[in-house]
Amino acid sequence: MGLLPRMGRWAAGPGAALLTMAALLLLWEAAVVGLDIQRFLLPAPSDVVAEFIRDGRLIFFHAGQTVWGILAGYVAAVVFALAASMAMIRWPLVERMLMPILVASQSVPKIAIAPLILLWVGAGAGSKLLVVASIAFFPVVINTMAGFKQVDAGLVDVFHSVDATSRQTFLRLRLPYAVPYIFAGLRIATTLAVLGAIVAEWLAATDGIGYLVLSGSFNFNTARSFAAIILLAGIGMAFFGAMGAVEKALSWRQEDGATRAHT
Repeated sequence: MGLLPRMGRWAAGPGAALLTMAALLLLWEAAVVGLDIQRFLLPAPSDVVAEFIRDGRLIFFHAGQTVWGILAGYVAAVVFALAASMAMIRWPLVERMLMPILVASQSVPKIAIAPLILLWVGAGAGSKLLVVASIAFFPVVINTMAGFKQVDAGLVDVFHSVDATSRQTFLRLRLPYAVPYIFAGLRIATTLAVLGAIVAEWLAATDGIGYLVLSGSFNFNTARSFAAIILLAGIGMAFFGAMGAVEKALSWRQEDGATRAHT
């Protein structure tokens, strides 16, 4: 295959995003240098790179603290959200009791209740876990319940006609049907988990990327704040991409299993 077709495919795929990013960085650098903007107001990309080189160990240490908080809160949110969804689909009374409370809780900005969480459990890993979990919980519940309820009623009647138990109906019908909906909620929750961790670190923390952003701003080290924000964006993209990769791997295994079953 020729070089030009390969370059065309690269430009149509990841190359387009990379070229756009490179153009924006060059424009950013030129604007800061050409307009002589004060670096404490807006650092140039070269200043941010220099900050990474100078204090990379410190920045990545704080990034590690944020990642652990995101992972812990995200896992807790997913576990409790799936458990609540299964309970609500199994017992309608539970749904009638819980769903209004869950919907009402989402009308309250999490930054408003975060100080209460800090008061109850104190600053540290526990408060970060609770804030992350409270933000990431709702989209997983809503999407999972939507998947459970979208099952065709005729298919449910077929399972009932062969005397399938509630457990068999759930495991062999509702759960497989809801998998795309569940992963949609999981992908949304990844970005919200990152947001929750930063909110917790802004309010009261001595480590993490949120703390690093604030300390950089207070000390007029805007390059450090930008470096932390860029790293945070990378963490969010990595979490989102990892969840997409897990979904693709599971869907590939399901398709492979279906193919083997037919052959």
